[in-house]
Amino acid sequence: MKYLSLSMLLLLTGCGTLPPDAMLFGDSMLDTAPKGDMDVRQPSWGDAPKTSVAGVKGPMGQERTTSYDSLQSFLLKNGVDYEVLPGNHVMVKLKDTVKFETGSSVVSPDSSYWLGMMGRYLATEPGIDVVIDGHADSTGTPNFNDGLSLRRAKQVKQTLVRNNVAMDSIFTRGYGEYVPACSNKTKAGKACNRRVEVLFIVSNH
Repeated sequence: MKYLSLSMLLLLTGCGTLPPDAMLFGDSMLDTAPKGDMDVRQPSWGDAPKTSVAGVKGPMGQERTTSYDSLQSFLLKNGVDYEVLPGNHVMVKLKDTVKFETGSSVVSPDSSYWLGMMGRYLATEPGIDVVIDGHADSTGTPNFNDGLSLRRAKQVKQTLVRNNVAMDSIFTRGYGEYVPACSNKTKAGKACNRRVEVLFIVSNH
């Protein structure tokens, strides 16, 4: 029994000499390990966070101002679905798109109302730039669809400008039929591809 007690004492004493980071259940491992799925997906979770100009870190480590908090609150309040894209700036892409009829760049009344609401908000937020990407389905020639996609983007820009959004804060691009979101083999798929996508870039300063 004495030998058993002596062995246990030596064993316990030996554990005490392990470095803190080798302890399986020590606080340091829990502090260092990723705290959720986002940390696991972003390999830089162990790095020191970037310093924010406003003292606040963006959702993926980007620097940001309070404009992001304002934008997030506005989108959530109005039920607008969105995703935050990775990058050095906070980039918020709306999941809802502006839809169009075949061969047309006319913004529908429903989309005009939605864009008007968005425009009135953006007019009060000079720290947010807007990127508008126009797309077309495969109906018609590629050259026609190139121009059509750009006209669609510019029509959405004009709708925002009419609601007092600064013209120089809006950037338009046309992708023609080359970046489909759905298959062009069905009527529903083509309707899905006749769209404009909206992306917000929040200034770091």
